[in-house]
Amino acid sequence: MKKTISIMTEEFVNEKTGESVEGITIMIDGVIKDLFDIIKHEKKEYSDNVSIVQDALMKGLEEIKNTI
Repeated sequence: MKKTISIMTEEFVNEKTGESVEGITIMIDGVIKDLFDIIKHEKKEYSDNVSIVQDALMKGLEEIKNTI
């Protein structure tokens, strides 16, 4: 799969602590939307796009960590 994904970042400030945090928005469209739709249809444990992104992110980070 081509590495085409739209991601936007924005900085937020925690009102209680004043800490700056990065917010990330992922656009789910095109080929990625098609793939997510297939995953949701075939794997009932994924009920929405957020659950797919969470699982993919955690599995990907674990894989990267294992190469360190």
